[in-house]
Amino acid sequence: MELKTARLQLFPITVDLAQTLMKNSLAFYYKFQLPWNKNWPHDGLKALLPMYAERLENDSEELGFGPWVIFDEKGEHVIGDIGFKGKPDDVGNIQIGYQVVASERNFGYASEAVDALCQWAFQTGEVEGVEAECDKSNIPSQKVLINNGFVHTGKNQDILVFKKGKTVNDQKENIYKEGL
Repeated sequence: MELKTARLQLFPITVDLAQTLMKNSLAFYYKFQLPWNKNWPHDGLKALLPMYAERLENDSEELGFGPWVIFDEKGEHVIGDIGFKGKPDDVGNIQIGYQVVASERNFGYASEAVDALCQWAFQTGEVEGVEAECDKSNIPSQKVLINNGFVHTGKNQDILVFKKGKTVNDQKENIYKEGL
């Protein structure tokens, strides 16, 4: 499984890939013949991988609802990662998160990746809404969410909550199909 956009390739992290990244992230770069980036994987992803790998080992349908690696369009270097924090809840909501390595920021990659992954999620038929949390001081991340049709829905101390519903996505697709 992979997603392609105009400038990116996204691959879900499999059990084997998660284990490689947990044991020796340099082996990941060697395996894919990529230039090493000391800033990826970041600490947040490293902390998430053991729990994700265990969930994926117990339920193969978890694939896609965990972390994905973001590569450039030619697959020559890592841009960052994006993903969901598990399968949809009882009402079809999932939470998305993303991280772009510092050297690749401010090129629109996060916006492009969020759009692609949201489209994929809504097409699964299991997802009705995608939620995201963002620190109130993280203006670039807020812009990514707003530019992708997310709406600010709440606040928990210094964390802002955003949500994008499937109906908004469906309306956007219908506008494009109708040429309006």
